[in-house]
Amino acid sequence: MRQRLAFALGYLRNPRHVGAIAPASRALAQAILDEVLRSDARVLIEVGAGTGGITNALMLAKDRHDRFVVFERDPGFARLLNARFPELEVLNRCASLVDQLPLDALAPVTVVSSLPLLSMPKLEVQKCVTAMLSLLAHRPGSRLIQYTYAAPHLRPFANIPYGWRWRRVTSIWANLPPATVWSLEQTPRGTSIVH
Repeated sequence: MRQRLAFALGYLRNPRHVGAIAPASRALAQAILDEVLRSDARVLIEVGAGTGGITNALMLAKDRHDRFVVFERDPGFARLLNARFPELEVLNRCASLVDQLPLDALAPVTVVSSLPLLSMPKLEVQKCVTAMLSLLAHRPGSRLIQYTYAAPHLRPFANIPYGWRWRRVTSIWANLPPATVWSLEQTPRGTSIVH
């Protein structure tokens, strides 16, 4: 109940930064967790965690990672996340700063993004996407998991680096609104690149 109230207040404060009319469903959170578990990356980063619907599911993968860091720019949501997950490293920062996180230079990372990229202001989207791509660029085995509420064929963003591709993981029709989970990953050798 507390999370739903916090979500509603966050939506009222800035609907373009919340992007949905309800917190992520268990089905969506499970689909993202399943995708995270497919990776061997030792660092897990969640950006735009909101009230922690996805974070709660990702806690099941925490022990598989050396570090789990959560970025949340809304101070109210960040306080809620700190109270709800005291064992996590919660940073009250914008995702546009994710590439400044001190990490081993070659450590592969999995970034889970709940950012509403299709409804955020374009300049802000550009800054966040640039930072996420910069973080992933030189780390083999890294990837970005992003979900959207748009049509299932509409990728989260274009202009991805050469050698990377979007893979549609699944669509979750039981979410409000329905969501599609995408994974941005390096193209395996011998595979054609799809943007």
